[in-house]
Amino acid sequence: MKRSARTLATANSVKRISEVELGKTTPLRMFVWRLRRGVRDILKGRDVLNVEPEESDGTRFKAREAYRNINAFIEKSFPRLVVDTPIEVARNMVHDRIKELGYQIVEEDLSKPWGAYYRMASKDAARFVGEFFPGLSMVEAKLGREDVELSPKFLLVAPGNRLSWQYHERRAERWRFLTDGAYYRSHSDAMPEMLLHGKAGQVVQFDAGERHRLCSEPYSKNYTLVAEIWQHTDDTHHSDESDIVRLEDDYKR
Repeated sequence: MKRSARTLATANSVKRISEVELGKTTPLRMFVWRLRRGVRDILKGRDVLNVEPEESDGTRFKAREAYRNINAFIEKSFPRLVVDTPIEVARNMVHDRIKELGYQIVEEDLSKPWGAYYRMASKDAARFVGEFFPGLSMVEAKLGREDVELSPKFLLVAPGNRLSWQYHERRAERWRFLTDGAYYRSHSDAMPEMLLHGKAGQVVQFDAGERHRLCSEPYSKNYTLVAEIWQHTDDTHHSDESDIVRLEDDYKR
């Protein structure tokens, strides 16, 4: 079967991204220079993967196949951040990388005591699902419901930190650990004793109302980075950052 021009362009973009050589965090100035220079040159502000709509020749699935080595893509696209990287620098590095990948950040908080979050425009949801949740269809991402809107998001957790023990009333969530981390989950208010480990590449789905807590990887010096999809379960009142019930919080919020 003859490959379309768009499929070839997509595969070439993926190849070029995966071949970017990123420097180390030391010296920091050289690392940031190489990161920003390299991504700007290879992306040129263009979308690297457009998975919607599905075309008759199967282009959508070929594009996803190009991302079969998703972990290698993540390692090249998001630099490994370690405890020696100041939190302010880590927050800005991830912000810059998201922007350079062509995503529109519509909301972010770079002052969270545990790290930072970055929420992208809902129009980027199809691309985000294709890149960071390979093999997941949009029907599955929307929980099999046409009325469910999606909001893509990244969470950055600093070493030794964790979010609150919480739940949401108007959204379900799907996570993909881009780096190692950990989490708790339960359908009751009592936080379980068992900490669950989230290895890079692992995907976790939470129901609306399910209690959960994201944590950095125990005893690790690395930051935890998670790709998240908000699945808005109330189509008359979409979820937002105020849709959170904290049952326990290290920061007394």
